[in-house]
Amino acid sequence: MSRHAGRGDDGPVGRRVARRAGRLAARPAVVAGVVAAGSGVLALVLVGASVVVPVVRAATGIEAPLGDATWTEDFDGPAGTPPDAASWTAQTGAGGWGNDELQTYTADAAVLDGDGHLVITATVGADGSATSGRITTQTKRSFGAGTVAARVRLPDGTGLLPAFWLLGDSVDTVGWPAAGEVDVVETPFSTGTSTHLLHGGTLTAPTTDAQAGGDAVHDVPLSDDFHVFAVTRTVDAVTWTIDDEEVQRVDRASAPDGLRWVFTQPFHVLFSLAVGGRWPGSPDETTPAESRMVVDWVRATEG
Repeated sequence: MSRHAGRGDDGPVGRRVARRAGRLAARPAVVAGVVAAGSGVLALVLVGASVVVPVVRAATGIEAPLGDATWTEDFDGPAGTPPDAASWTAQTGAGGWGNDELQTYTADAAVLDGDGHLVITATVGADGSATSGRITTQTKRSFGAGTVAARVRLPDGTGLLPAFWLLGDSVDTVGWPAAGEVDVVETPFSTGTSTHLLHGGTLTAPTTDAQAGGDAVHDVPLSDDFHVFAVTRTVDAVTWTIDDEEVQRVDRASAPDGLRWVFTQPFHVLFSLAVGGRWPGSPDETTPAESRMVVDWVRATEG
């Protein structure tokens, strides 16, 4: 469990939520189970809606939002060590990861800080080279219908793609997007806008990427502090929240493009911090040489 001093200040007092109709088409297709990362804190895309809603809320300190969690991860351990191998595996290598990304993922870029956090560090060189980290619970921990939440501080910078996401356990057999993907939060352009999406095959073409969901636009960038990002999957809907506030919902009955509803099947958890690629674009002179995505804890409950 983190000893972070600001645990009681998990978000801004006020937010503006922009709800927009339709699906997000700007994101490139993701192949071989590889995700691109996303954007900031608060704008909804709901099919058939088009309204800007001012939201005023009290700051909340969410210690463990799931109550009877079936799995918890607090990232306790000595500084510089990898997260618990019983739950996590570092995914390493280069090759673009399906999106022409620049980074080489290395195991030592996703380690504990000794104070109850996982820290994923992206390093961008002057020559355009980059290293970063990506970890997964694949084959070790997976979850069906229910809620998965994490308390995360996202980095901000041109060309950075931080992501907290879920991927269907069947990806190695049926492939992507048929296995399904749930992007709990991504910030591909800035942490002033966050992206929350479902990916899956269509009823007639399992290899065609059908997307549902959208963006949340935030008055205060998500990189300002830790925030609790959560997704709840049921047989009827998928709902996203930030600091206990609903920011996105996709109902099965109104999902676009004949989206196959695979989202209550077992999914595993991933955290990644990509650099560059077709979605966020390349880093520039304003991009920090080092950027950190910090994860305080993860909670999951099923049912």
